[in-house]
Amino acid sequence: MIESKVKVSVIVPVYNTEKWLSECLESVLSQTLTDIEVIAVDDCSPDGSKAVMEGFAVRDPRMRCIFLDENMGQGNARNIGIEEAKGEYIYLLDSDDMIKPDALERLCAAADEHELDGLFFDSEVIFDDPGLERKHASYPAARSGKYPAEPVSGPGLFELFMEQGEWTCYIQRQLWRRDFLLQEGIRFPVRHEHEDEVFAFEALLAAERAMYIPEKAFIRRYRKGSVMTKDPAPENFYGYARCMTEMLTFLDERGISSKGADRNIARIYEKLTRYYASLSKDHDLSALFSEDERQLYLFFEASQKAYLYYADLSPELIEKARRAGSVYIYGAGVIGKNVYEGLALSGIAVEGFLVTGGSEDGSVVKGRPVRRFSPADLPEDAFIVIAAGEGYRREIECELEGAGIEYCYYRK
Repeated sequence: MIESKVKVSVIVPVYNTEKWLSECLESVLSQTLTDIEVIAVDDCSPDGSKAVMEGFAVRDPRMRCIFLDENMGQGNARNIGIEEAKGEYIYLLDSDDMIKPDALERLCAAADEHELDGLFFDSEVIFDDPGLERKHASYPAARSGKYPAEPVSGPGLFELFMEQGEWTCYIQRQLWRRDFLLQEGIRFPVRHEHEDEVFAFEALLAAERAMYIPEKAFIRRYRKGSVMTKDPAPENFYGYARCMTEMLTFLDERGISSKGADRNIARIYEKLTRYYASLSKDHDLSALFSEDERQLYLFFEASQKAYLYYADLSPELIEKARRAGSVYIYGAGVIGKNVYEGLALSGIAVEGFLVTGGSEDGSVVKGRPVRRFSPADLPEDAFIVIAAGEGYRREIECELEGAGIEYCYYRK
């Protein structure tokens, strides 16, 4: 039996969207273009999304369901869909949005006619709440700039978008040739927010033939509690920080020089500044999930300050800390905190702070534990950065030397 050809694979990551999922899947499976497949990837939804997916799969053999054992975010779900896809083209749709009945037919026809790697188009917007409509009235549903009616290079189209202030990363307004994505290794980063920023950026800059058409094929739903409407959180800051790092790495590895790309990275940095302002008023580093996330936050926090105590960290201190198995800071006051940030800027992880006197174990500074100073409790490969006043130094020195533990002063 010869397997029928699939023109486009529609990948739908699903998480806790039972309320809107049927409308989404119905909009795809009722398309005028029939040679399609729908790959719905459930990311451990706690609601009834699984039952909705299975119901559609029973009704229509073009529907494929994948149920993940671990929640790893939309980026991972989309990557799995790309790997499983059999279509000539790939379209990525969120499970609370929709597409117009003839969207895929029109988009694939345009991509075929112009032999495109990537096609960009527009959308319409629906709001579940009048308050959201007022708040997000500026959402750029359709572009109004001037664009050629024939293909251009991906970097060329990216420049046009940036020059006219109309670049958006919304992957739901893009159609990609599957072989192009596979050959170029374009995938979504996983385990952080705003992963579509990286995917769209890299895909367009890697494309040889790309084009924009003024077709409103996608229907964006604005609802409370979605990624687009929820309040700022540490995850947003971390996501944009990771995006910026990954974009810079991509440009460096591919040898791409682009004014538009530089402007877009500056835009991401502006978002970091905005999220930092909202979080730094009363931030709790323990809310950031990993050491990498804490390091990113501290790097950015330090970059916002006009004066830094740790400017006096010596190259010798940094080098010794890098070689050490575990690094501690003696002193958890202002100087100790700034030494921590200086080490973070150098990519050096700190195990914790050490203090003497009446301080109790269990305290946390900069997301790191504060312990009573006891050389006997420290590992053999420990390295101590002493960031304390003159009165304590000689006593600490003697104890560390007696225990054979290496140390260095933050500043003589």
